[in-house]
Amino acid sequence: MRALHAIFFLLLFGLGVPDQDLAAQSQGEVSFSAYADAKEVLQGTYFEVIFTLKNGEGSGFKAPDFRDFNVLSGPNQGFQTTIVNGRMSQETSISYRLQAKRTGTLTIGPASITVNGSTLRTSPLQIKVVKGQGNPQDGTPEVFIVARLEQEEAYLGQQLVLDYVLSARVDVEALTAVSESSYEGFYSREIHQYDTRAVRELHNGTQYVTRILKRVVLYPQQTGTLTIDPLNIVVGVPVPGQRSRGFFSRPELRRLPVASEPIQLTIKPLPEPKPDNFSGITGNFSMRAGLNRERITTDDAISLTLTLEGSGDLKRVQAPDLNFPEAFELYEPKVVEEEYIDLPARIKGRKSFEYLLVPQEAGNYTFEPEVIIFNPDTTAYQTLRVAPLALEVRPGSGDKKNSGLVAEAERNQGLYPARQQVKLSQQKTQFFGTPLYWALLLLPILATAGFAIYRRVQDNKPVVDPVLLKQQRAREEALKRLQTAEQHRQANDARSFYEEVERALLGYISDKLQLPRADLTKANVQAKLQELGASDEQSGLFLELIRNCEMALYAGMDNAGAMEETYTKAAALLTEMEEVLN
Repeated sequence: MRALHAIFFLLLFGLGVPDQDLAAQSQGEVSFSAYADAKEVLQGTYFEVIFTLKNGEGSGFKAPDFRDFNVLSGPNQGFQTTIVNGRMSQETSISYRLQAKRTGTLTIGPASITVNGSTLRTSPLQIKVVKGQGNPQDGTPEVFIVARLEQEEAYLGQQLVLDYVLSARVDVEALTAVSESSYEGFYSREIHQYDTRAVRELHNGTQYVTRILKRVVLYPQQTGTLTIDPLNIVVGVPVPGQRSRGFFSRPELRRLPVASEPIQLTIKPLPEPKPDNFSGITGNFSMRAGLNRERITTDDAISLTLTLEGSGDLKRVQAPDLNFPEAFELYEPKVVEEEYIDLPARIKGRKSFEYLLVPQEAGNYTFEPEVIIFNPDTTAYQTLRVAPLALEVRPGSGDKKNSGLVAEAERNQGLYPARQQVKLSQQKTQFFGTPLYWALLLLPILATAGFAIYRRVQDNKPVVDPVLLKQQRAREEALKRLQTAEQHRQANDARSFYEEVERALLGYISDKLQLPRADLTKANVQAKLQELGASDEQSGLFLELIRNCEMALYAGMDNAGAMEETYTKAAALLTEMEEVLN
């Protein structure tokens, strides 16, 4: 049984946080998009539409014509900067809260904005509005999970995307994993790069807030009928009518078990007959190849690099047999593999094979590499080819000492491992009269004297107010916790990271304000900080960081960029507040 990593914090009105590793952001590309947090809504309810400009400075924003909607609020503008893997992305959003005037499938037209003299427009959005049915009927679930698989049939080795989607009509404050499928018969990969925003959907006439809880990529490893067992979780929902005990206190929850339905799918073998020289690769790939030089001598070496790129199980992609001419001595290829997420769902990647060739005879040669794969999209075998690669080999002097590529290949492949002769001998040592001997002899005397001096110093020390001492050491203790948090971040231990950041901030403010942690509330923290001279921005950022930590702990977030941003903000805030509160 494997642990469920995708634990999230779900609010009824959708506080979705989109993944920060989207292709446009990571590459710094400018984009302008529209998003609605609803696909279907009941008449009389509201929803939000958000227009987002990424990595650009825009002007002349023009909203769509909301003729079929009542604008309850907006335009509301927001701005966000994120740093992921050292790359900064900026995002400006303009949002509206809308209410449909009538039922039917309604269209929200394109919005436009000008960036660098060019006009960008969003795609239209369609919202289905239906008449409300009042209160949910008896037997309508409060929370349920659906396991969504792309298809019910697939080929051996084909990439499949499985989403566990959680829908709730009540607030979900916590979630605990109970059991998960072992995915027997599959090679499975959990991925965390997907759109985590909440979407309002209707199920049997009842409004739910829906979001992806967990995404798993599957590669079938055997044919036949395979079963994916249910995902079992326990959610915590607030007890009805309960009043909040404080800002930082957690509400009393009732436990609600939820499980997905099992899934059966049929895995088909690859079609027969298989072509000669079939590589065994299943997926949608392209290929490119190239030589590092076009003219060499028999004293030199040449490298040919072949790269396969696409969607499929890269682990199954082995070095193709390219049938090189016998006039070349061949070394095992150097392999470089890189994966990335091609949204909305696919794992893609590239795998390069660098072949080292040493010519034995002069002449003109042509390399025409080809690889045969099975493409499940076309359900056919496909031969990947590149343009012929020409190489001219001229006679050399017979001295291959300048073949640095050969030497490197031999080192990498361990053909000539370095050996070191180590002689071991027994050495007699003398203890009597050594410094260690005298140190051990004088140790009791030195210890007695040292203890006497220590007692005298302690007796003469002034009495220090423990409260004052805690105030003085508050920042020091907080920074120690942040250092520990940074170690957890580097180890990609998100839960321990956010726990330490939360302890650092709450411990600091508790010591500085002389307030027990149990008495910390939003109101008294904010009021006390402002009394001591902290700005609204500083007190607001403090509360925001605490909320973010709690949400991350509930949600199981492990976004590296979010952790880095949290750490940077927390460290800077402690420095600023120390100057204000001292």
